Amino acid sequence: MKNDYSLWERFCDWLYDQNGFLVALAMTLTPILLILGIIISLNYTFGVHGFGPEKEMTIQVQRLYVDSGKSSHYMVGTDQGVLEVSNFIFPVQIFNSDEIYSQLEVGKTYSVTVKGNKVLNWWFQEYPYIIKVH
Repeated sequence: MKNDYSLWERFCDWLYDQNGFLVALAMTLTPILLILGIIISLNYTFGVHGFGPEKEMTIQVQRLYVDSGKSSHYMVGTDQGVLEVSNFIFPVQIFNSDEIYSQLEVGKTYSVTVKGNKVLNWWFQEYPYIIKVH
């Protein structure tokens, strides 16, 4: 009688027989790591969540407000568009967003360093983050 298994299935069975648990673990983790890799590469590509380019801007603050959705965000309306001030752990460490936000006053002009890009779609919205006020 002819074996109906494909070559891949026979190979997987042989590996499982050889190493059992390790092979099952590797076959389980591979898709998870692949999905995480895709998400991280998309973040780098589109410059969201603090990834992306870092640039210097001169802005005039027009409005300061707190966006109180699921989690509060310090938002800064400027003549260059909307910017956000937020704490980060990764990819840059920023733990003083409240101090950065308190340095800004409506009507004044500042030189700031921002990181990231503006991305708006049906799933989420991201604005460039102010990481330093000069």
